[in-house]
Amino acid sequence: MNKKVMLMTAISAAMLSAAAFSASANTGIINFTGAISSSTCDFNVAVDGVVTPTGIVDMGTYKASDAPGTPDVFGTAKNISLVPDPATCDVPVAANTDATVAIIANQTDATNTDVLTTADSLVTNAGIRFTLASGDSVINKGGVALTAGSADLDANGNVNFVAQPYALSGTLSAGVIGGAVSYTVAYL
Repeated sequence: MNKKVMLMTAISAAMLSAAAFSASANTGIINFTGAISSSTCDFNVAVDGVVTPTGIVDMGTYKASDAPGTPDVFGTAKNISLVPDPATCDVPVAANTDATVAIIANQTDATNTDVLTTADSLVTNAGIRFTLASGDSVINKGGVALTAGSADLDANGNVNFVAQPYALSGTLSAGVIGGAVSYTVAYL
């Protein structure tokens, strides 16, 4: 009798465990983002002062020997700006207007959350360090307040960042480096 109870308990536990696993397979996360802003505009992405119509930032090609020997930046830093397109603004961005920016990344380095990574980062040991122009962290920090006329938000409403390749370990391997962010800007 005792063996039957134990067997039934084990079968019940296995069924409950299987139900729990199947329930978690049908779960996920939905992220919502939006803004209330004094001016709504489309943005252009500028790299080192030049607007890129695709929004793609070419971080360059490097050799494995360019590794810094420890986790750190290497290669050439890129100055990136989100530039409001005046042709699309419902109201022109007023000079010296403060703003809030939210930058969301799905994948960052576990140790340094300023570093964007991809599945390729496991092969190359490299990602992209992405911060505000001042060097302050912005990835997945929620709405970050920016003061007009600062390094991060110029008087024309451009939101400024710096991106640079980052070695996740002391050595690099051949492959692709990259990352992606989504952004929301609200002018106050």
